[in-house]
Amino acid sequence: MVRKRKQQPQGIQKYSRYLIAGTSAAGVLLSIGCLAKSNSPLSGSAYVQFGAVSLPLLGAIAYTAMLILALSPIITKNRDLAGKTWLSMFVCSTAMTIFSGYLLYVMFGLLGESCIPCIISAGLSFGLWALTLLDNNKKSIGQLLIPGVSVALIALATTTGLHAYAQNPDSFIAGNPPPVVTTDSGPSEIALAKHLTSIGAKKYGAWWCPHCHAQQTLFGKQAYEDLTYVECDAEGVDPQLSTCQAVGVNSYPTWEINGELHSGVKSLQVLAELSGYSGPKDFTNQLPAN
Repeated sequence: MVRKRKQQPQGIQKYSRYLIAGTSAAGVLLSIGCLAKSNSPLSGSAYVQFGAVSLPLLGAIAYTAMLILALSPIITKNRDLAGKTWLSMFVCSTAMTIFSGYLLYVMFGLLGESCIPCIISAGLSFGLWALTLLDNNKKSIGQLLIPGVSVALIALATTTGLHAYAQNPDSFIAGNPPPVVTTDSGPSEIALAKHLTSIGAKKYGAWWCPHCHAQQTLFGKQAYEDLTYVECDAEGVDPQLSTCQAVGVNSYPTWEINGELHSGVKSLQVLAELSGYSGPKDFTNQLPAN
């Protein structure tokens, strides 16, 4: 009996694992950078929060998983691992591509703001998916149909749930009173709050929103009383839903400063810059390090 020789990878396919590993490493570094800065339009948005975990953190985990899967056959010099790890890479990269598409939809379709690291991450995710398909030299397109469709449906259901929760959280959890602000305000916090009110700045939020509470904590209980706050949830105190809709509030908190909207939790230094505040800036309360 004549034994068939195994088909050896040719051209770029020969280096696909190295390319996947390099792309994954770049994604890990990018995700860590996003987590460290957290100053993008998406950083405080409820649309990108998966429970207590943000999508950038999930991205860092996914990129790390792809890096390990890609390098495991190379490091161990075990060719059998290439076939065993390929399906996992295909599933992971497919999910990453769909989540990246959702991220772009939130960024451009809902918030109307761009985030260069998010765009780069989306490109890396799609690149990983394409490289993973290129690395495959055994499975036919038909064999990939069931796992591909399955993971796509799961990812789509998850992103749909994230979107629904961000828009109507009271349909999931309702009746909880807003947490009490326990931090104290320094003279700089009070001065900034009064300045924001004097120029007509407004903070839009919801009573249930943890990011809104984080913003309140930065100002402290005394300074926060001087701010103009607009409640956007029907179950909150003195809700102003029509105002929030007319302004175009899509996530909480959202600041309206000098006619421009700024979504997400902002440090007091950033709010000072956005509002042209020139008073004392020795703020007592700071954003926690990620």
